[in-house]
Amino acid sequence: MLQLVNFELRKIWGKRSFIFITCLLLIINVFFMWYANLENDNKPSLSAYKIFQTKISKMSENEKMEYVNNLKKDIDGISFVIEILNMRNSEMGVFFTEQQINENPGVFETYYKIYESGNYLHFTHSFEQEKAFINEMYDEIVKVSNYNSYLENIKNNKSKLDGISIFSNQDENSYSSRSIEKSAKDYNSLNANGITFTPSKTIVSTTENIWTDVLLILITFLFIGNLISEEKEKKLFNITRSTKYGIEHSIIAKILALFVHCIVFSFIFFLINYLFFGISSGWCNLTIKLQSLAPYMESNFSINILEYLIISILTKGMLIFGISTILTAICIALDSIILPYMFGIFFLAISWLLYNLIPAVSSLNIIKYLNIFGILKTENLYGSYLNFNLFNYPIAQTLLAWFIIIIAIIIGTVLCYIFFLRGKSLEIRKSTKNFALKFHPHTSLLRHEFYKTIITNKGIIIILIFSVLICCNELKRTYTPSVQEQYYKNIMLKLEREQTDEKIKLIETEKARYSEAFSKIKEIDQCVDSGKINPITGDMMKIEWYRITAFYPTFERVLEQYNFVNEDNRNYIYDTGYLYLFGIMGNNEVLNDFILLTLGLIFVFSNIMSMENQNKAWNLFSATKKGKKEIIKSKVKTSIILTVAFCILPFICRFISVSKAFPINGLFLSTRDIPIYHNLFFGMPIIGLILLKLFLQVCTGLIISSIIFTFSGWRKSNIQTIFFGILILGIPVLLILLGFDFMKCFSLYPIYLYSFT
Repeated sequence: MLQLVNFELRKIWGKRSFIFITCLLLIINVFFMWYANLENDNKPSLSAYKIFQTKISKMSENEKMEYVNNLKKDIDGISFVIEILNMRNSEMGVFFTEQQINENPGVFETYYKIYESGNYLHFTHSFEQEKAFINEMYDEIVKVSNYNSYLENIKNNKSKLDGISIFSNQDENSYSSRSIEKSAKDYNSLNANGITFTPSKTIVSTTENIWTDVLLILITFLFIGNLISEEKEKKLFNITRSTKYGIEHSIIAKILALFVHCIVFSFIFFLINYLFFGISSGWCNLTIKLQSLAPYMESNFSINILEYLIISILTKGMLIFGISTILTAICIALDSIILPYMFGIFFLAISWLLYNLIPAVSSLNIIKYLNIFGILKTENLYGSYLNFNLFNYPIAQTLLAWFIIIIAIIIGTVLCYIFFLRGKSLEIRKSTKNFALKFHPHTSLLRHEFYKTIITNKGIIIILIFSVLICCNELKRTYTPSVQEQYYKNIMLKLEREQTDEKIKLIETEKARYSEAFSKIKEIDQCVDSGKINPITGDMMKIEWYRITAFYPTFERVLEQYNFVNEDNRNYIYDTGYLYLFGIMGNNEVLNDFILLTLGLIFVFSNIMSMENQNKAWNLFSATKKGKKEIIKSKVKTSIILTVAFCILPFICRFISVSKAFPINGLFLSTRDIPIYHNLFFGMPIIGLILLKLFLQVCTGLIISSIIFTFSGWRKSNIQTIFFGILILGIPVLLILLGFDFMKCFSLYPIYLYSFT
């Protein structure tokens, strides 16, 4: 039997097509993890968690608490300073400013200099991200530190219940009283000993990933297709059923092979998840208690994090095995190759809708949590605590979930055995309907190659998918100018273009205003030092002047342009939009576009040359004069057209999203008017530099396409082309994203990012 199981596994796992699709799904899984965790205005990058994890790795619990409390105190202080500065322009701003400062004495003075220096960013690149990250860590450590109180509260509820005299006011047989009794019993063996706070990002992201669950189901569907449908299509069951023990041993071996597949691939997928997030957001100690992770503090299981991961993955694998046995039974029973999978997809869709549409507090929440997607969320089974009310008795969600899993396995296995023994549908019914589109003859070779690339090879689907991803990645991004940037924007939009007397007067007025503010602050400090006024009064007097000097570092950018305009008779220009457009600022966003662009080109052109090898068409083309040469020329032209269009898209979307927040004016002014390009060795209109930048990005895309084009002709297999393309072009870029900057030397990204600075 073991040999037969091994044979069933090897004949599927050993197929090149299965290996390729498995690798492809694993890559897609990593891609979705990366894409879902892209940073935005209020969402920190994964590296922030890694830095924080490193900082606290050698701290005691008290030191961790003190460290996070100080971070929280500092970021709240900076937030207070920004709030005060934001109120300066309102009509009642002075009144509210003084009121806030009086209610929070000393806070503004303490944190203003820190805010001005920008030294408050420890983990991220912006105040919004820093605040969101620190608040997240603060909430987690406070929740974990109160674990003992959480357990005491459960015990107190039990004590209060016991203290009610003979249940005079409460029925001892009610669900609520039984639930309190059960909760106290379930938590009775737990205590706060060994609780060690650690950020939960890595573990939570590893297991709570719906895309991994879906891809795991898809690879299992593929396994079932090879296990049953393909053999039925080839009429192999007629042979195996005629051998000794052919029927019983064959179906048992297939079910056991399916079980091994589900468990092994569950561990493979989630191990890759853990490696990805471990590298990106930091490793944690897997031997500490599960309750050390704030999201799982309500768990009533006395297990460590490693045990939680193993149990969760096993649960997912067993559930998918139960679903798969039922799908396998349907495949055996029906003589259609498509219908069973339609049933499977429909069932999954219904399950997903039930989970997302039924509220958690609904009386039907048992349907929400005990369907496929509800059970796949193992964080609800082992990381939290939930009982269902069944006939006035509290029944644990975990118990019911495993009951459903076991029932599904039993039903599916029995049906597989019965249907296979009956053997009524051992072949796939061939359809006689022809859905092919009519062929319209034409004489354009370029048009024909274009058709083959985007229609025959499904290139249009890939282009649309990656175009949507690129557009969403750029257009959904919102740039929120800081208060300082808003000040710089307002003054530069007034100064734009050539120098005038009015503009000189505006600059001189601003300079005088700042000089007066610094002078007044200096005078107040001198009075405080000499004892003429007390420090508190001095701080109150400086508030008004601080509101002015807070923007002086930004005004220095204006002065830089002012001096340059006076020296070389240049033009003023608001340059922030150009800095974002050229990737000088926000270069991580350009990296995201480049990754999507690279993957899109790899998948689109992986089969552009090898498609002719699949039906041996090159033998026919080579027989004609210039036949092969002209076809290759047409393929090259097709790849150039598609690549140019594909490479222009992210730049256009980036231009639109940037210009919404930072006006991009003066397209026909000189490039040297932009401060960062003052010393550029050549002069041209800014629109020329934009076109040159776009041309450079298109050239990078053409290099990628030519590499894939070469691989496709060399390997004569789209599978191998995709493999080598991702290995040579994709992996280095993904490693750059993970923080390995030295990989830029092995990537085309520096060319794509180059901005002539």
